Amino acid sequence: NDTTETLEVGGLTRTFIVHVPPSYTGATPVPLVFDFHPLDVAAAVWKGVTNWAATADAQGFIVVWPQGYMNAWNVGRCCGKADDVAFTRAMITQVSGEKSIDPKRIYATGCSNGGGMSYKLACDAADVIAAVAPVNFDCITGATNNPSCGSCNPSRPISECQFMGTADMDVAYGGGPTSVVAGLDFPSAKANFATWAGIDGCTGSPHAESSQPSCDTYDTCKAEAGVTLCTIQNGTHCGSYGTYPIVQIAWKAFQSESLP
Repeated sequence: NDTTETLEVGGLTRTFIVHVPPSYTGATPVPLVFDFHPLDVAAAVWKGVTNWAATADAQGFIVVWPQGYMNAWNVGRCCGKADDVAFTRAMITQVSGEKSIDPKRIYATGCSNGGGMSYKLACDAADVIAAVAPVNFDCITGATNNPSCGSCNPSRPISECQFMGTADMDVAYGGGPTSVVAGLDFPSAKANFATWAGIDGCTGSPHAESSQPSCDTYDTCKAEAGVTLCTIQNGTHCGSYGTYPIVQIAWKAFQSESLP
């Protein structure tokens, strides 16, 4: 059920893998989930790391694994050079022209640099992306390390569910420089959490989810948006998909979100 498609964006030939569930008939519009790969990991490899395909088959939605230009995504202070927001918009247009996609239920997730791409879309494409679930990354859209998420001004409050591991050596839970990109500092997971609570106009204090106590959520945000931080104890960089229900929690969060 996987096909590789091609399109031209900004003078570059871009590719992406589309996974269609066996239950798809085209009679009813279905959700679309983008799963962005980490830095230096090809889309064809990344799609075998998570269980988004199995979840799509069980739940009846389409998954796309985009291929970054030179295996990277331009998410602000790192790491690619292409206009990947334009690429995502072009993919939405192309897939929607071929398949019956619910335009109000298009979501973005990904790990590491791919998680950063989810944040970039939340900041710059909230008109087409309903919600995001970044994994093992913080928002780095700012021109400098402080503020890390500077220049992020979504067109509307957009729900965000972040997953961070306490044993991540590349994007530390407590923040600080990374050995992967020289000069790049990350805020802490909790600082990033607070930033997004501010972006979405959340009030009050976050509370632990009853079904997943490792996740804390602000649910008193503007336009009924939700901001969540799931802390994976001993979680490593992009290494927790088999030991923690990342995809299940993300999909549950997505199911309650749609564009206005």
